[in-house]
Amino acid sequence: MASDKFTITAAPGTDIWRKPPSTNRYYLPPYLIAMLQWHLHPTFNAPTHPLLPSGPVPLRTFQRARLTFSGPWTTQYDQAGLLLHLTKPNASASASEQQAQQQDRWLKTGIEFYLHRPYLSTVATQSYADWSVTPPAASTPNNATGPVTIEARRETDALGTSLWVYQLVLGADGEEAERWPLRECTWWFAEEGDWNVDVRAMAARPAEKGSVVGAEGLVVEFEGAEVEVK
Repeated sequence: MASDKFTITAAPGTDIWRKPPSTNRYYLPPYLIAMLQWHLHPTFNAPTHPLLPSGPVPLRTFQRARLTFSGPWTTQYDQAGLLLHLTKPNASASASEQQAQQQDRWLKTGIEFYLHRPYLSTVATQSYADWSVTPPAASTPNNATGPVTIEARRETDALGTSLWVYQLVLGADGEEAERWPLRECTWWFAEEGDWNVDVRAMAARPAEKGSVVGAEGLVVEFEGAEVEVK
């Protein structure tokens, strides 16, 4: 399935991040959930956009997800891209923060502005967030200020099944011209029968309002979303 163009605006102080001992910038107490805008996912302190019309599906059915996006990256940790969110089918909506951490896992991948330049960034979170960055491919339009395409896909080899994340460089015809490997997440499908997966676009601006360079909101344009399940 594919979707049309859409835009996400991230306000200062938004993020999806979990770091010991106590930083958990995605969990929100119920009284704050009620205050969120419609496009904020109930468990993320950042705006997201659903790419699966049906909502979460069994993880065993997930094959791949692809997304193209662009944004004016100006401020440390500005970020946007693809979000895959794993939850237990029978998870309790009234779970405590500790219980919530045991009931969900997630991976976000895309662009993150770090040390004055945009990097390809992937964060895989089983218990806590594990972050990796790498420069974009040399052929990336406008050094990643132009459109960037990311794909996360199921791949199986002689050792088992993993979630692989790639940057795709598209040709003038919109077809894949280059594929650059960014990350292998080996645990993603290890217990796939126990999890559902939700697929979303996301954007975040972790910097506080007084630290933002330029316009207050980070406005990211998305297009070419594709999600394959079976």
